[in-house]
Amino acid sequence: MSSSSAGSTEGRPHLQVADPARLRAAAEDDAWSRFAAAGTVEAFCHGWLAVTCARIDAADGILVLASPDGRGFVPAAAWPDGRRDRAKLAEAVESALEKRALVATPAADNRLHVAQPIELEGQMLGAVAVDVAALDERGLQSLSRDLTWGAGWLEALLRRTMSTQDTESAARMRKVFDLFSAALEHHGFVPAATATITELATMLDCDRVALASLDRKRPRVKALSHTVNFEKKSELTRAIEQAMEEAVDQRTSIAWPALQEGDGHVRRAHERLAQTQGSKGILTVPLVRLGETVGALCLERNRPFEAADLDLVEGLAGLLGPLTEIQRDAERGPVARTWEGMKSLWGRFFGPGHAAWKLAGIVVAALVLFFSFATGDYRVAADTRIEGAIQRALAAPFEGYVREALVRPGDVVKKDQLIARLDDRDFQLERLKAASRREQLVKQHREALANHDRTQIRVIGSQIDQAEAELNIAQEKLSRTELRAPFDGIVVSGDLSQQLGAPVQRGQVLFEVAPLEDYRVVLKVDERDIRDLTVGQDGNLVLTSMPSTRLPVRVARITPVSTPEDGRNYFRVEAKLQQGAERLRPGMEGVAKITAGNRKLIWIWTRYLVDWVRLELWTVLP
Repeated sequence: MSSSSAGSTEGRPHLQVADPARLRAAAEDDAWSRFAAAGTVEAFCHGWLAVTCARIDAADGILVLASPDGRGFVPAAAWPDGRRDRAKLAEAVESALEKRALVATPAADNRLHVAQPIELEGQMLGAVAVDVAALDERGLQSLSRDLTWGAGWLEALLRRTMSTQDTESAARMRKVFDLFSAALEHHGFVPAATATITELATMLDCDRVALASLDRKRPRVKALSHTVNFEKKSELTRAIEQAMEEAVDQRTSIAWPALQEGDGHVRRAHERLAQTQGSKGILTVPLVRLGETVGALCLERNRPFEAADLDLVEGLAGLLGPLTEIQRDAERGPVARTWEGMKSLWGRFFGPGHAAWKLAGIVVAALVLFFSFATGDYRVAADTRIEGAIQRALAAPFEGYVREALVRPGDVVKKDQLIARLDDRDFQLERLKAASRREQLVKQHREALANHDRTQIRVIGSQIDQAEAELNIAQEKLSRTELRAPFDGIVVSGDLSQQLGAPVQRGQVLFEVAPLEDYRVVLKVDERDIRDLTVGQDGNLVLTSMPSTRLPVRVARITPVSTPEDGRNYFRVEAKLQQGAERLRPGMEGVAKITAGNRKLIWIWTRYLVDWVRLELWTVLP
């Protein structure tokens, strides 16, 4: 039986089972071949992801990179090819990008989703995520090293790509600034424009370059490359201007032949120009300043233009547009500039468009008409201060020291109320001395009466009178050490509470008291307005402390003396309050407005300007 079995086995074909290691090696070799043969960034990313997944034995993988506009990340490659549900891998990628670190999340069937971010010089460039079998901590660290090592290839590619883009951009900017420098090296609009477009023609191997500026909204050729004088009404000039007008009307750059098929731009004038002049390529770029087209550039050569040429010319146009207008404005005389300004303003008000200007003009005209005929109360405004109608000063009656201060500024006092007390010890001693001497003389007078000594009686009597006078003087001085309020009022100034024990001189004002019921209003009127005020005019006063209350006042006196202050002259005008207020206090300040008649509103608001113009004209005119 055994022999038959062996024979039967030898008769059937032998089936070989594929070795997993050999299959993995074959897949990795194929991935390396694709990676080595990559000629584009997209092929490089697919090849790199295939190599990475083959090396780590991943079942699935995705690669995302930063979008060109820098606003997010977009898928760059997926392995293996074919549509699969990679939502979980995408979640791992988002987590890795957010944490900027390796992320491992468990998946179904005892597997892991591992995502590794890719950074270059601190900038997040993308991330790679793979689906692998479950790993322990050591295996996860090894996988992280493999992904980090593999990311070095992507970093090298991205660095080289960024370097190439920066180099191309820098070269393009150097060319633009070289052309811009050529424009600045010449005086005058035409020489500068001719030098610039001649340099541009040489740089781009053009047969002819024309520059035009807008005249009545139509392009007019102002300069041609390689020539100084040209016929402005020739067939060539008109054909170039028609091509420029085609680009200006469409507000875009136009290349013939088109760089992209089906862009929807009209090129009929460019086609006619190419047929008449035999040009193989034509490029027209509008010159723009502050959002408005001011001219155009037209280039012709014997081969079509490319996208890089368009970028270069548009970059130059962005600088040449403002420069063209600036140099043209500089060449215009003051009369021409004024005329251009007036035409521009006229066009904004009466031409098409510019609805905002038209609306503003209508509003301004309506306001001028209204205020030229409308009238209103002309009121003279002035800074104002409240003062008491009378103000009593309490001065020191003699030299002494402050013993006690019972009030401060702002306190309301009653008549004969004690305000302050001076030191009276010296006067007490004088009074005692005078009283003692008087008692002694009285005793001597009695003895003289007893002895019937008439001479001594008369002498001692005179001495007694003198002693009584000295006693009265001492008593009067004692009474003057107490300062009392002369009437009901408010303390306006004087604070001795911090000067107890301080010396005072005779006649020194210690307090000022003003009545509470009688005030005068002092206005500080500018000399430009004093001519409009007369005694008896009425007005209103608003105080800083009572902005919601208007107090009626009437002009009572106008002083003829001015006071200079802050470079202007002011006159003191006194007014009387027609109605009092309980909260009024001397020293309050505010603004008073005195009604000086009825005038036109336009005169009220422009009177200072008109007066200034008249004064200046009087100063300069003979």
